[in-house]
Order: sequence, then C-alpha cells, then structure tokens
Amino acid sequence: MNEHTMSDRIIEEYLGDLRDALRTVNPISAKEFVAEIEQHISEGRTSLELGDEVGLRHLLERIGPPTVLVNELKETEPPRTVTAMDRATPWFIIFGGIAFGFGWLVGLYGLWSSKTWRIWDKLLGTFIWPGGLLGTFYLFLASSSSNTTCSGTAPTMTCVHLGIAVLPRPLQFLIGFVIVAAPIFTSFRLGSVLSRGYADASNPRGIRVVRSGRSRTSTRLVWIIEGLMVLFFFIFVMTLS
Repeated sequence: MNEHTMSDRIIEEYLGDLRDALRTVNPISAKEFVAEIEQHISEGRTSLELGDEVGLRHLLERIGPPTVLVNELKETEPPRTVTAMDRATPWFIIFGGIAFGFGWLVGLYGLWSSKTWRIWDKLLGTFIWPGGLLGTFYLFLASSSSNTTCSGTAPTMTCVHLGIAVLPRPLQFLIGFVIVAAPIFTSFRLGSVLSRGYADASNPRGIRVVRSGRSRTSTRLVWIIEGLMVLFFFIFVMTLS
C-alpha cells in the first residue's frame, strides 16, 4: 500500500513539474496536453506491477522531461493570426463615435468578441471613454461650460458658479488634457497589444503574431500625428474658453 502511494506521488510530482512548465502556454492547449500525458502514463502503468517504482521512473523517462515536452509543444503551436476585425477595432473605438456612434458600437463588438485582448483591456476600451473622441468632445463641452445658479432676491441674492471654467487655468488645462488624452491612450494600448501581444516570462516582448501585407509603420505614424492634432485642437479650444 505504501509502495503504491509512493508511485502516485512520483506521478503527481511529474505532472506538477509539467504544469509549471506549461504556464506560458495557451491554457486550453496546456490542459489538453496534460490530459494526453496522463493518458500515456495510465496506459504505460498497465504493463507494470503494482508498486514498481523503478519501472514507473523508466516510463516517465521514456515519455520525456517536462521541460523538453513543453519546448516541443511550443515549437508546434501555431502563431496567432490577427484578423481584419482585430486590426480595425482600435480605430473603431477611437473614431467610430463620429459616425453617429455606430462605428464605436462595431468596435465594441470586435473588442469583446475577440480573444486578442484580456478582460481589463476590454473594460478600458469600453469605459475610457464611451463614443471615443466624439464622446470626449461632449464630455469636454459638458465639463468646460460654466453654469450659474442663484437663489434669493436682491440684495441678498446668492449665486453659485458651477463648471470647470471656475477652476484655475492650469487645473483646467490639466483636466482638458486628461479628458482628451485618455481615449487616445486607450486606442494605443489596444493597438500595442494587437501588435505585440502580452508579455510573459518566456517571451518578454509578447506572443508571436502573423501579419499579412506590408509594414504598418507609416500607418502608425499617421495615427500618432492625427492623435496629436486632435489633442492640440482641444487644448487650443480650452485656452479660448
């Protein structure tokens, strides 16, 4: 009974090392791979005597060390392909609101239906800010307008000024910068994940990506210029208010 327990511990230790080595692999692929190895071990144990610890270790040696198995799996795992919808999603998120909000909704669908982005980036693209730059425009107008509410009658009338216009000019500038820069940052964040993927211990620069067509360096440059133009435009409007 004790020998059988020791055999189980050997297998558990082997599978534990295998799962540790699979941490940088796609979770679905890792789960299927562990199940396959467990099946090989179960089939191999049928020819061993109960408690044959030496034979069990030889079986595991024939299957291979966990690190070697994982490296072979990584070599055969296909690279992630970026779809046309994935490439268009960051653009829809930032500029889609201009098309009566329909484009932003399309971008939102592409964001949540894609496996490219993780949950926190999907939440970022959804709430910072709804409508993209168009939503930023309305938010900017709402925050920059100054409303005055008065109560009582003269000469004891009391008036309260509301809105960003009552704040000091440097603070207005900072708030305007944050309001405009936030959706631009969100779109760049989504585009960065799209281009490089998520970093991990084995691939600090991100997962492999297959792209079709020419380099998109010039497109990114145009994107940066457009974003800066929009940013400076809103800052200029704020200085005039």
